[in-house]
Amino acid sequence: MDLKQLKYFIKVAELGSYTKAAEQFNVAQPLLSRQVRQLEVELKQNLFVRNGRGVCTTEAGNILLKHSYAIFAQLDNLQEDLNLTQGKISGTITLGIPPTLSKLFAKNIIRRFYSQLPEANLVVVEAFTANLQERITNNRLNVALLHNPPFQSGIDYDLLTQVQLELITRKDNPLAQKSQIELDDFQQIPLILPTQGNTFRQLFDNEMTKLHRKSNVVLEVDSKELVLDLVEEGLGNSILLPMVLALGQAHPQLTAVKIAQPQLPCHLYMATANKTKPSRLQTALVKIIKDVCLCYFPNSNSKNI
Repeated sequence: MDLKQLKYFIKVAELGSYTKAAEQFNVAQPLLSRQVRQLEVELKQNLFVRNGRGVCTTEAGNILLKHSYAIFAQLDNLQEDLNLTQGKISGTITLGIPPTLSKLFAKNIIRRFYSQLPEANLVVVEAFTANLQERITNNRLNVALLHNPPFQSGIDYDLLTQVQLELITRKDNPLAQKSQIELDDFQQIPLILPTQGNTFRQLFDNEMTKLHRKSNVVLEVDSKELVLDLVEEGLGNSILLPMVLALGQAHPQLTAVKIAQPQLPCHLYMATANKTKPSRLQTALVKIIKDVCLCYFPNSNSKNI
């Protein structure tokens, strides 16, 4: 077993395809397949099984994948410890972030990271909370920002801030004249919401279910900027974080209206795996994230869980 074989194996597992993995490494697909097969022979285990779309990991493959991530994390830590003799922080670290937050302040995190840590490398992954939390569990991410995550063992959660979801509507809509609205009103209000895998959508649906009410969803769209464009066109309203109005191009025709009884709180957590001691690079990234969050949420209070 060597590191090249493990790198090939990881990429095939992540992409679900030998061909795509070979393209990523710019090597011939038969060569990559042969290396992975040699790994299977050495371990006396089948690591992949074919499906209609490519390949997926077997139970043995899942175990190897978990340990492979840990191996490369240890190698990064080794390199970092060696660099301590030169007084610099280097290495590669991965950050997972949901789409809304990515558009809101990922650019500021990246800018500060490379300003403060010029010898290091940051990889940013954009995905929904459930996917990001799974990646943290499988050691595929070092740090992730999560909306209302279900708490799991093996992960430390640091509460960064709590923001209420609000109704996003046109300023000329009669709803915009209200100081607040109740969830009961959403039986009639036409809504443009993210799909059901979205954390905000799940929160809203759960509260409507508790009230035994059915919402009036007319469109399902995951792109926040497209949602805002559609609301601006008058095709419906939405329920989002109020700061989305600052995303991309200005939306002068839109406004946010508070929701009451019950409110829809969105808790933003920073998640890190607690199986290993955090590296100096991870500690530096965590501080950068907190500093950037304080710029957007000045009343934030971090609380470790």
